[in-house]
Parts: sequence; structure tokens; C-alpha cells
Amino acid sequence: MKRPTFVDIIIFIISLSISILSFTLYTTLDGALEVHVTSGGKEWVYDLSVDTTETFTGPVGTTTMEIKNNSVHVHDSDCKNQICVLMGWISKPGEWVACLPNNVFIVIQGTVEEAEGETADEISY
Repeated sequence: MKRPTFVDIIIFIISLSISILSFTLYTTLDGALEVHVTSGGKEWVYDLSVDTTETFTGPVGTTTMEIKNNSVHVHDSDCKNQICVLMGWISKPGEWVACLPNNVFIVIQGTVEEAEGETADEISY
């Protein structure tokens, strides 16, 4: 068997360094999710991990958003059909709730670590 040359050792060390750096960067993502709320042309950002209740005023009255246990939902709204309330709790990036009559849009943005049990879905393929 041939002994590794100096170049082989250098390539191995560089490859190992890149692998360790990539793994370190990937696993140190904070995974922080944010709730972005748009209403009346303004935007508010909330941390999904902090329990909060906020009320937003729109054309038909008020819409109350509740953040609890790393999930968010529309708790109450003055709109007629209440579809935004019926949409229930959301907790994953990309999910959203909208109260169209009251002009309130809530969306979760951010990244989730692989260790949190996220799996591929039909959109990933």
C-alpha cells in the first residue's frame, strides 16, 4: 500500500476542516421563529417563543392575535365570517393566517433546526 504524500495530508486536513466548519455552522443556527404581522400598511415582529397577546385595529374593528407555547392564532376578530379564528393555531415557518375584512396578515418566518424533528413534505420534492 502506498504511503500518503504531503499533498494527500493537506487535502485531508482541508476537507476535514470544511466538514467540521459546515457542521458547526449548521447546528448553531438559533432556529428563532418570528411572527410578522401586517396591518394598515404597518408591520410588527414578535418572537414566537414569547407569550404575547396583541390587538390590531382595522376597517371593521379589532383583531386579537395570541402567541402561546410557540404557536400563534387569531383569538378574536370583529369580522363577519370568522374564518381567521377558525384557521386555528400555526407554528411552522411559512404558515399564515389572514383576516381579510380587517386587513390583518400574520405569517411565521425563520428557520428550524433539523434536530427539532422537521421532516420533508410534499413541497420539498
